[in-house]
Amino acid sequence: MGTGDDSVVGCTQNLPAQGEYRRNHQEGIATKSASAIVGARIKKSRDLVCIANAIWHVHKLPVADYARNRMHKFASVAEKAAQVYAALAACIFFVSGVVYLCLGHWPVTHLDYWGMYGFALNHTWLESSLLKHGGHTLFFPSFLWLADLRFFRGDQQLLFIAGLTLLFVTTTLLLVPVWRDRTVGLTAKIISVLVVIVGNFWMARSGITASGGFNCICSLVMTGAATTFLLLPKMCASSRRLFSATLIIVCGFVASFSFGAGLAIWPTLLVLAWCLRLPISSVVLLALAGLAVATVFVLIPPHHLRFQIAPDVAFLWFCRLLGSPVSYAVFSWWPDTLFRHLIESSGLALYAGMVGLVLAALAVLPQIVRRNVQRSSLEFTGLALTVFTLFTFALLVVGRADYFYVNRLVEFPRYLFWSTLFWTGLLLVAVQRAESKQWLRWPVWLLALAVPVLVFPRHYKNGLGLRWAMTSAQYGATSLINGVRDEEMVKMVFGHVELGYRVAEQFRTRRLDMFADGLQDWIGLEEENLFGGGHKPEKLKGQCAVTALVHCDNGAPAARVVGQASSHGGSVPKTLVIVDPTGVVRGVARSSPTSRFINRAFYLGKVQRNEFLGYIRDYNPQLHYAVRSADDRTLSEETIPVQVGTTNPAKP
Repeated sequence: MGTGDDSVVGCTQNLPAQGEYRRNHQEGIATKSASAIVGARIKKSRDLVCIANAIWHVHKLPVADYARNRMHKFASVAEKAAQVYAALAACIFFVSGVVYLCLGHWPVTHLDYWGMYGFALNHTWLESSLLKHGGHTLFFPSFLWLADLRFFRGDQQLLFIAGLTLLFVTTTLLLVPVWRDRTVGLTAKIISVLVVIVGNFWMARSGITASGGFNCICSLVMTGAATTFLLLPKMCASSRRLFSATLIIVCGFVASFSFGAGLAIWPTLLVLAWCLRLPISSVVLLALAGLAVATVFVLIPPHHLRFQIAPDVAFLWFCRLLGSPVSYAVFSWWPDTLFRHLIESSGLALYAGMVGLVLAALAVLPQIVRRNVQRSSLEFTGLALTVFTLFTFALLVVGRADYFYVNRLVEFPRYLFWSTLFWTGLLLVAVQRAESKQWLRWPVWLLALAVPVLVFPRHYKNGLGLRWAMTSAQYGATSLINGVRDEEMVKMVFGHVELGYRVAEQFRTRRLDMFADGLQDWIGLEEENLFGGGHKPEKLKGQCAVTALVHCDNGAPAARVVGQASSHGGSVPKTLVIVDPTGVVRGVARSSPTSRFINRAFYLGKVQRNEFLGYIRDYNPQLHYAVRSADDRTLSEETIPVQVGTTNPAKP
């Protein structure tokens, strides 16, 4: 019992100590629990951060992909729009260019051709083809117009068709390497097609392309040159080297003896052969062929002496001719009254030419060093055009120094035929090189796409001017048909008035060109003896009057008659006769009708559709004259009275 009591007492005595222990133990547990809770909360917050980061990264990929897809879609749509615009612009330039040329080309013999035809009519074919004209050998194109004179009575329409065909062939030959190129995409190819078509069918070149004879000359040069550009890379393959070399030399001969500018093909081929890494034997062959051509060219008579030109003056003219397309395009946005003054006084052509020369150096010199131009047929074609036109203008400035001393830049529109090809070549090189540089691609594309807009005012104005020039040439030919000396009308046709009248007499005797249809034979006949004396109702109506007094080729008085006429259905008669009160035909009148649709669509309604011009031989102001239509070899029953509008002589 005592032991139990003692133990009870001991336990009782230790109760305070046990309580303290229990409290300490419970406090320790509480402290650990709090620490655990805090740790758990920290861990939980870290997990939430990780989860948030994970969610962010999970959602970030679709956002980036979405933005990237949107950008890709926008770029794709923009590229499609560029393709559509380029294709549409190319079609517009091609169609409008062909229409302007077909409706505005020279319909009769003109300018330099009076002298060339005058020589050809009095010499053999060989003498005519071998003679230099203005320092140019025209051997190959001369066969076209000599054949035209011999077999087709000097019909200028056939020469125009031949020249237009050669222009089509040249354009096609330049487009072939564009589509064969594998270093550029579809967009770059379509834009390159636009550049080539604008470069070939821009109406600023109409000083050459609107003339059947001149177009045969220059387009024959370009056809030969474009063929050599297409064949030269094939000389890299040993199996085709001999055949390609033969064709290249033949085409080079054709280009060289079609016009003086064709001589530039030989240094061009040497530069391109170096850039293509052709074998030394091929380079020597081309050099020997060029040397042979130059020797023959020098030996062909006559030998013209040219003025020497200072190097600084030559360089300035060289740059001005290169930059003339830029000045013509830019200043066409100004009123027509200021155009001539701006072209003559502004230095834009000079500075543009200098910039073009720098760009040409940047395009050509790297390839002369690297010599890897064969990898891109598009770049090769652009370089070929650029180098060829540079050599062309170098020959031109040196060979025509006297011409530049006495003329002004505004009088050189015919040289736009060549300088336009210079800028075409630079743009082709830029399009190809921008393909591999993402940051440069769209700026170059936009520049090329802006070109049609920039040059269109000159395109339209020259197209409209061509129609006016064609009508004026037609009227000049009408004065020749009537045997009237109206120098105000023929100055558009003749380069030299007296020479033109002398050759026109030979044309009349041989019934060539405007005399081929025999309209001059109607004059002096009575109505009853013309077309069997038949008349037909044509609902002819209009008005006309004497606008100037001139003289016949025999010195008798004559009168110029201008008016408007229309027949049934609103059509305009092409040929009319002027009769006196006794029914005798005293003159012939002609018009240049244009359909309403063509006039509105291409000329914006600015062409006079129903105007005609004619002459009255042996004019007597006391008599009453009348006009009848004579289309389809039938006279109209209706007449248009001729009013006495003036008694003033024509301007000289």
